[in-house]
Amino acid sequence: MLNDDGTPIFYNEYLELWQNGYKKTNDENINEKYQEISKSLGHFAEINHQFISIFNTKSQKVLYLSTNYLEVMGYKCTEDEYKKYSVLYWMRDMPINQSWFFMQMSLFFRNTVQPLLKSNPEARSLKWYLHNFKLKPPGSYSHNISLTCSGLEFLPDGNMLIMLLIIKDVASLVKENTKWWAEFTINEQHRYHYHESNKNFVEGGVFSKREMEIFNLIKEGQNTKEIAEKLFISTHTVEKHRKNMLDLSGAKDFSSLIQICSIGNIV
Repeated sequence: MLNDDGTPIFYNEYLELWQNGYKKTNDENINEKYQEISKSLGHFAEINHQFISIFNTKSQKVLYLSTNYLEVMGYKCTEDEYKKYSVLYWMRDMPINQSWFFMQMSLFFRNTVQPLLKSNPEARSLKWYLHNFKLKPPGSYSHNISLTCSGLEFLPDGNMLIMLLIIKDVASLVKENTKWWAEFTINEQHRYHYHESNKNFVEGGVFSKREMEIFNLIKEGQNTKEIAEKLFISTHTVEKHRKNMLDLSGAKDFSSLIQICSIGNIV
């Protein structure tokens, strides 16, 4: 299933499905809400060769996971085992530096993300994208995965109550031995990123404002000369930015980069 521009249906469609289903429910049938909406999201995930999980951070329980976790992630455990031990599996099956990143991310959320969410309850939103993380489950090959996560419901203190995880194998989109990175957007206005090459949380997106301008123009079908004329820069500068975006993202080519940004909602 594709959008009009040929890109796969990803992040925004999942959120729209959730929000539309949520409006039709009330507190008396909250369990039914999770069950029915989750099935709809799971259906879209399987169409797009993605795996989704809906997680309650307060109870630390997986509320739902799509049935294709074996196909997408390579695990051979039962569904109950994955629901119970998935976090431990990930820490076990990831490279040490990526496992360590998740501990750093916990501090980043506590010190930066949560205060921003708490300060703006009327426009509270959170999404993040982890790109090119590696998982090698026992008895399987190494998987290059992307993980798009969004807060679906929040507590008054800014903590997430319910979050949606969307996982896809992106091995076909990246070059071998490329870096991994992450990008975070809080309340639609505060953006941070973490790149393996600098090992720190930095304010702003992984691509610069100028690079995103060039990215969107390329996506619209404009060539290097047309972009240079439109932005009053040289063709050499356009090509330099283009190469930098490919190097930062690890994408095989620009078509792959467009898919990566669609998956992560980086537009």
